[in-house]
Amino acid sequence: MAHFKYSGLLNVAFVTMMYGAGIPLLFPIAALSYLISWLVERYHVAYTCQAPPALDDRLTKNAITMLSYSPILFLLNGYWMTSNKQIFDSQVNEKTISSEKMFTGHTLSTATDLNQALPLLIIGACIFVIVFMTRFFPLALQKWGFTFKGDIPPVDENLPNFFEAVKLADADWMVHEN
Repeated sequence: MAHFKYSGLLNVAFVTMMYGAGIPLLFPIAALSYLISWLVERYHVAYTCQAPPALDDRLTKNAITMLSYSPILFLLNGYWMTSNKQIFDSQVNEKTISSEKMFTGHTLSTATDLNQALPLLIIGACIFVIVFMTRFFPLALQKWGFTFKGDIPPVDENLPNFFEAVKLADADWMVHEN
């Protein structure tokens, strides 16, 4: 069942990122959708679920990986929306006959125009290059010193045993709750 929930959450995220620059109302709608999902899940786990499903972290890591591509989608599609000459410059390219292709005014030569959309393009292109390099050339980035080698240093926090750190009344309450 978790894969259905992840697909719904990813759907909300990607639709919001795809059209959010043109329809900012999608952001509060997405936040409300996430809040409702969270509340329903909390209720479900607390009152209707006997035991949590046994899942490993692969599904969660896969969802987070997919979700990391949504800012690129937001920035590049946001650039496309905010650089629309028909909206911001009132420039309409008319068609003489209905079967004629309507031109939008977006070309590669207009990508370098200094307007309100240029920061979205620059940041989107930089993030795209970073994601591309980390996805396809991780060893080269390690060699050049831009990433960690993956070695996690040992951490000793000198924490006491759980039941020694918790008051006896709280420990009894947790045991009875479970």
